[in-house]
Amino acid sequence: MNRTKTSIATTFVGSAACALALGALFASCAANNLDSGGVGGGSFSSTVAGGFGSTGAGGTTPPPEQEVESTYGAPVATGKYVWIANPASGRVAYIDASTLQIKLVDAGNAPTFVAAVPDPQDDVAIVLNVLSKDATLLRAQGSNVSATTFAVPSSGNAWAVSPDGHWAVAWTDARQVKKPDPVEGYQDITVLDLQGGTALSTELSIGYRPVAVAFDQTSQHAYAVTQDGVSIVSLSGQPAVTKNVPLSDNPADMGLTTDVSITPDGAYALVRKDGQTAINVFSLSDGTRTDVVLPAPATDLDLSADGTTAVAVLRSTSQIALLPVPGIVTAPTQFTTVTADTTIGSASLAKASPIGFFYTNGTASPVLAVMDTSAATPTPRDILLRAPILAVFPTADAAHAIVMHDALMDQGSQYPAAVSLVPIALNLPPKIVGLDAPTVSVAVGPQGDHVLVAAGDEKTKVFQVVEGDLPSLKVRKLSLASMPIAAGIVAGAGRGYVAQKHPDGRITFIDFKTAEVRTLTGFELATQVTDGAP
Repeated sequence: MNRTKTSIATTFVGSAACALALGALFASCAANNLDSGGVGGGSFSSTVAGGFGSTGAGGTTPPPEQEVESTYGAPVATGKYVWIANPASGRVAYIDASTLQIKLVDAGNAPTFVAAVPDPQDDVAIVLNVLSKDATLLRAQGSNVSATTFAVPSSGNAWAVSPDGHWAVAWTDARQVKKPDPVEGYQDITVLDLQGGTALSTELSIGYRPVAVAFDQTSQHAYAVTQDGVSIVSLSGQPAVTKNVPLSDNPADMGLTTDVSITPDGAYALVRKDGQTAINVFSLSDGTRTDVVLPAPATDLDLSADGTTAVAVLRSTSQIALLPVPGIVTAPTQFTTVTADTTIGSASLAKASPIGFFYTNGTASPVLAVMDTSAATPTPRDILLRAPILAVFPTADAAHAIVMHDALMDQGSQYPAAVSLVPIALNLPPKIVGLDAPTVSVAVGPQGDHVLVAAGDEKTKVFQVVEGDLPSLKVRKLSLASMPIAAGIVAGAGRGYVAQKHPDGRITFIDFKTAEVRTLTGFELATQVTDGAP
């Protein structure tokens, strides 16, 4: 299978992977996790997919690794609320996940893309109204919700929100646009000051076709990764684009498929290009470049949660290169290389742990390698699963991993997909569960105690959600009445939920403590509440 790496890595914002259900007009985005450059002080990574193409050295190469984690988005949840935008009515429904009470608030014309806004006291979300070219900031205080309107002349289809909730950037990810005009660069973004006391917005111009926008850990700068390099936006005083750092000496190379990882302090950008053996480290203050030459071309590049270690995976040699940051800048030959016993080409790093997960989805392989990247002598441990690995979702503490599979290795299996719950902290056997339809969405609880996997197939009319409990590995399959859009977990309410396609809107809530399942249908009508999944 020819897998092409086209999506933003999960260490960046999930808001670009928005889902709009035609007919249901149930639009939702992944809540801006801001794991990178955001809450938790992590880094962010992005993938730039250009039009020039690339070939590896030596001619024919295996299919590229596919980063698919970020394609599984979740509806927007803040604290105890789930926010749902309806472009047709111009309203946003917000559901108290504790009581399942639904309320409506007016937004602008065609509210479509929603993002969560970090706030120490209130539940706050922002929605982009695509036809009126403005945004509505929604703040839930007690039983009331206030709405503030911001002008967004650039419009867009994605959000980036700063870790302190001060700034939001509306931008357009061209990969979410169907057949974009080649001349259209989507270079206009709008920066919103959410804490300025007045509805202040600033329109700015950045590089061609941005694929990622995020912030440093102090929220003093925003960084837009584009095909022209990294556009740097200063947020000290009036927002302004102060610099663009090209990520190649050759303009023709700017279109090559590229991984870009930016350190949490905004000091460096680390760049991987397909087929090239060197990782380029750029200083974002002066643009100087350091080349780190690896034993073979890297097929994946990620930063640890604290930004102190860059992890490069070399599929052709099954090696993992651990680059110390920022030490690699002054000593580019001083890094650790570890050889795995199995083929690996991709990495998935935990948010709050030095444990890394390594695998390949360029070829069918059921082996997952796990390694402590901070160990004095890092040693991968192989775990045999029962199906080819597609994507890996670690819990924040890396005590478990949720592994998605394309299909079972057994040719006699009728399952189109599968999921494995893999204990890591305790060396216990993984548990594999067959799915009756392809995976649509994956949600892992912030405490690492629950997981939801939504699956659906509109041709076969099979719709389901799999609830997994950790560390017990207990699994429950639940049928859904309609096609799932995305799954999420409201930690503050102890519930999970699955948004579904329906003409009037539909969402199913699962109470993790009582196992109660309730479905809400018709947000714009007299809401119907149904016991049981349907």
